[in-house]
Amino acid sequence: MDMKSNPFHRARWSIAVLGALALVACGGGGGTGDAGTPSTEGVYAGVLNGSSSGSTAFQLLMLDNGELWSMYGTQGASAFVAAGFVQGSGTQVSHAFVSTNTRDFGTVPAQGVTTSALHDPTANTLSGTVGSTSFVGTPLPTSLYTYGTPAVPGTVTGSWTTTSLSGERVTVDITPGGTFTATSSLGCSLSGTIVPRPSGKNVFNVAVTFGASPCALPSQAASGIAIAYPLPTGRTQLLVAVVNPARTAGLALVGTK
Repeated sequence: MDMKSNPFHRARWSIAVLGALALVACGGGGGTGDAGTPSTEGVYAGVLNGSSSGSTAFQLLMLDNGELWSMYGTQGASAFVAAGFVQGSGTQVSHAFVSTNTRDFGTVPAQGVTTSALHDPTANTLSGTVGSTSFVGTPLPTSLYTYGTPAVPGTVTGSWTTTSLSGERVTVDITPGGTFTATSSLGCSLSGTIVPRPSGKNVFNVAVTFGASPCALPSQAASGIAIAYPLPTGRTQLLVAVVNPARTAGLALVGTK
């Protein structure tokens, strides 16, 4: 994957709109399908090879509706550091997955690529390619995250200091009821909701309304997902990604508390 950083201030935000990765496995952060049916749900983390941007790691989510979200960047000593993200959907046949609607919006302009992935049920690994970049990953450890359990609102409640893909700081305050407000260091204000998905999986649905200028999408809406899980350091990591209805613009935030 090639990419550029994407701040969300109007003067500097080259918006990231999403393409696709795939994950096919069970156990750990992965989900489980019907008996005898390979699952394509869950959360995986692993390494990238061949990225011209220098990204070496990814964290990947596939939802129960076949939608795919993934952030890519580097795995720091204490937390994942995102540099871009992709989103889309595809088709699974047995342990193989192919997406033909993939776009990598880490580049400007966005580039369409083909994504393929294969799950090895013996090793419980997911490997494949996104364009010319290869990847291999495994489920997040169950000690940190279990995809198949319902998301708990208290996991995300509180004040978060997050960072956009460009490095812009965004303070996010989430109430116990799932509403939130946010302000970026460059003056963009956001508000919205972050609530558990009704599927009962460990994922949050996110809806965002952008404020007036200098936001890149003044008074417009976007929606997406979030996951949160404890880190070995004792802190909790939050990953958020949203796109507008036309899938022409998006926002990703990563933070800990």
